[in-house]
Amino acid sequence: MALVADFTDLATSDRFITDLKEIVKNDVFQQDTSELFTIVPGIKGGQQVAAMKGFEYVTVASQGCGGTGISPAFPAFSQKWNPKMAEVRIKYCYTDFENSFTQWGLNNGYKRKDLTGTEMAVFIEDLTIKAMKADLLRLVLMGDKDIAAQDILTDEAGKAKYYDIIDKGLLPTLQYLKTLPEFSGNFVTLDKNTGAMTDQLNLPATYALDLYESVLDDVYDFDGDTLMTSNRLFKNYQKWVKRANGYGVQGNIDSTLKGITDPMVDGEVLTPVVQYDRWRRNDFVTGATPHIHLPHFALFTRKEYLQVGVDDAASLEDITLEYIGGEDESFYIKANYLVDFKMTNPYAFRAAI
Repeated sequence: MALVADFTDLATSDRFITDLKEIVKNDVFQQDTSELFTIVPGIKGGQQVAAMKGFEYVTVASQGCGGTGISPAFPAFSQKWNPKMAEVRIKYCYTDFENSFTQWGLNNGYKRKDLTGTEMAVFIEDLTIKAMKADLLRLVLMGDKDIAAQDILTDEAGKAKYYDIIDKGLLPTLQYLKTLPEFSGNFVTLDKNTGAMTDQLNLPATYALDLYESVLDDVYDFDGDTLMTSNRLFKNYQKWVKRANGYGVQGNIDSTLKGITDPMVDGEVLTPVVQYDRWRRNDFVTGATPHIHLPHFALFTRKEYLQVGVDDAASLEDITLEYIGGEDESFYIKANYLVDFKMTNPYAFRAAI
C-alpha cells in the first residue's frame, strides 16, 4: 500500500479534485440538511430577504364608477443574506491516516494489500462528506456568532469556534423572535427546558403528545408542512403511541419490534433531528448542578421558510489535499464554503423552545 504516493497523485489530479468538489457539494448540501431545510444556491451578501405577512379584507361590493381602492398595509420582517466563510481542515498524522484508511477498507470488504489510489479516493470522499454533513446541520441549527458570551457551552474556549460562524441558526433565531412582543403568540411553554438536567430529561409518558398538540392547536394563519422536533421528544411520543395502541394486534406487535415509521400528530408528520440530543449533551451542559441549554424543541412551519443559503460561486472552490513529510508527516484535507441561514417568513410558525 503506497500511501504517500497514492495520496500525492490524488492531490495533484485536477480531475479528482473537480469530481470531489462536485460529490461533496451534492452530498453535503443536498441530503441530510435538505431533509429539514431548503437549500438556496447563489445567494449574495447584502441581498434582501423580505417576508411579507398575508393580508385579507380587500373584497367589497362593487361601488361602480369612482369607487375607492383599498390599500392594505405591507408589514414585513426585513433581513439580508450575510453568508460567512466556513473552513474545513482535516489533519491526520501518517499512522492515524493509514489506520483509518485500512479500517475503512476492511469495513468495506477490501483486503489490506488490495488498497490502492482508487480506494483511497473513495475513502477521502466518504471521510470528507461525513464530517462536513454533520457540521453543516449542527451549524444551521445552533450556530450563533455571539455564542461565546452566553455562558451556555460546556467548553467555550474549545467549542465556540464550531458555532460562531454564522449570525444565527434556527434555534438562536427562534430565541430572538421569542423576545419580540410581535411574536409572543407564536410560542407555547416548554417547561422541561429549565431546571436541572436530571429533571429536564425525565419526560412523563404523554409529555411530547401534549406538547405537540399545543404547538398544533389553533393554527389558522398558515398551512404548515413540517413539524421538526428534538429526538428525545420524538422518542417519548413513539413510546406513547406503541403503548396506547396495545400489543395484541399483529400490526402493533410489528410496530413494537421494528419501530414506528413516519409517526404523525393531527395529520402532521414528525421530523426528528436525530443527532440533536447528542450535540446538546456533548457541548451545552453547564453548572455545578448540570443543566442543558435547550434540550428539547418543536417547530411547526413550512420547510420553504427555513433556508440555508450557499454561494455557488465560492462554495468548495478551495478544496485541496496536501501531504507534508518530514517531522510533521501529516495528511491534510481542506475546503471552504460560504453559508448562511434565514427563517424567511417568521410570521408563519408555532414553536416550543
